[in-house]
Amino acid sequence: RNRAQCSVIFTAGDSRVNLFVGLSAWHTIFTKEHNRLVTTFKRLNPHWDGERLYQEARKVIGAQVQAIVYREWLPKVLGASFATVVGDYRGYDSDVDATVANEFTSAAFRFGHGMIQEFYQRLDTSFRNISFGALPFQKGTLHSDVLVNEGGVDPLIRGMFSQNVKRPQRVTTTVTENMFGSTDLSTINIQRGRDHGHPAYVKYRELCGMGTAFNFEHLSREILNTGTRNKLQEIYGSVDKIDLWVGALLEDPIIRGLVGPTVACIIGPQFKRTRDGDRFYYENPGVFTRRQLVEIRKSSLSRIICDNTNTISMIPREAFRVGHMVPCSQIPSMDLNQWREF
Repeated sequence: RNRAQCSVIFTAGDSRVNLFVGLSAWHTIFTKEHNRLVTTFKRLNPHWDGERLYQEARKVIGAQVQAIVYREWLPKVLGASFATVVGDYRGYDSDVDATVANEFTSAAFRFGHGMIQEFYQRLDTSFRNISFGALPFQKGTLHSDVLVNEGGVDPLIRGMFSQNVKRPQRVTTTVTENMFGSTDLSTINIQRGRDHGHPAYVKYRELCGMGTAFNFEHLSREILNTGTRNKLQEIYGSVDKIDLWVGALLEDPIIRGLVGPTVACIIGPQFKRTRDGDRFYYENPGVFTRRQLVEIRKSSLSRIICDNTNTISMIPREAFRVGHMVPCSQIPSMDLNQWREF
């Protein structure tokens, strides 16, 4: 759908803000968080000009995102392997190559395409469906007016933290048949891998320590379902022809994680390198003062949601874990007074 066909168009730093209303909602949340920080910093430091206010808020937002990714989100994706593969932060290492691996960006990190749901709940303050009902993914794709005209941000965000995650091992027909008309996102991912010159899935499997696979039965420890392995054999004929994105996505999840061992093997070390090779990583000494760092470590996605929505007052302590709801007043807040210049 082109711009002329849309009644609502959002502008953001990433053009994909209009791809799906869920993305639009999160852009809105973090834009409001930026503005909240700027407003507070202006009150605390009236002498700061607009550029200083922008840069300080931007720096804090970046730190919050890093804290949320490494403390809340990534451990749930990698499960038991997080502690050994990523581990605790030991400081900036100038010898680490933080370059993003081709396999990460063009295959493994696209596991999220398998987590797209067919319907997204939209819930009111009593956690009941709003009058518009659940949102079909297709309806929210390239259709930003849905966010404005059907309940706004809060019901969609409330539905997201109340709805169980879809494991990525199976891609819905919403993605393969209905996302962009006749375009199939899975086919795009497969072709992207071929364009980028990925070796076969079994080569990465071997590189990740799972041994050499000479036939489809050798995949049985990672891809448990016999029917799935038979389908792979029917389509590919030889294990040496399985595309990386396909094989890696089909693996059963690792212990307490969401992804299979090959995806974990690629994205885990990448996140470690990205963190350890970044001299501006928020926990690196000197990036923030000691007292500011104490406050940033209090940040959480739940707190950001509470601070930047109008009607959300009950939320899980951990936004990425469906569970018991608590009042927003019980979610720790950052003390921004630590940014006051005397």
